[in-house]
Amino acid sequence: MFHTVLIAAHAASGLAAFVLGFVGLRPITKGMPTLVGPYLGALWLMVVFLVVVVGVDWMGLDPASRAAYGGLTLLALYTGWRGWGALRNLRSRAVGWKGGYIDDVGFTLIALFDGFVIVSALDLGAPIWLVVVVGVLGILAGRSGVRRMKERVVV
Repeated sequence: MFHTVLIAAHAASGLAAFVLGFVGLRPITKGMPTLVGPYLGALWLMVVFLVVVVGVDWMGLDPASRAAYGGLTLLALYTGWRGWGALRNLRSRAVGWKGGYIDDVGFTLIALFDGFVIVSALDLGAPIWLVVVVGVLGILAGRSGVRRMKERVVV
């Protein structure tokens, strides 16, 4: 039961971060967007819940699962760090800040989207090759979207 609650909290936080990040992807030029705080909060809650789930499950995992969950935890921590990078860019307003902001938020959106798709595909029993293909396509589509957003916003 505790495991299920943690997984649900992790997924809900990730979904909230995705929606808030997507809505707040386009940087505003004046003031601080009101979605940045909730976006970062949801992103880091997602990370914390993942770390707790992995910690709770660690002793029962086989070595391969430990490696996979260890890697996912590192990716989640890096994703959270990129979220902080978006905030640093937004606060600094230094030359090129908009591009950095879009890159950082875009990275988190791509990571979250791929996480949703990969976990869903695995839960549905999809073959590993299909999971990999869908994950790679998600990354390519996400990078293309980030590039287009930067072309429209960064002048």
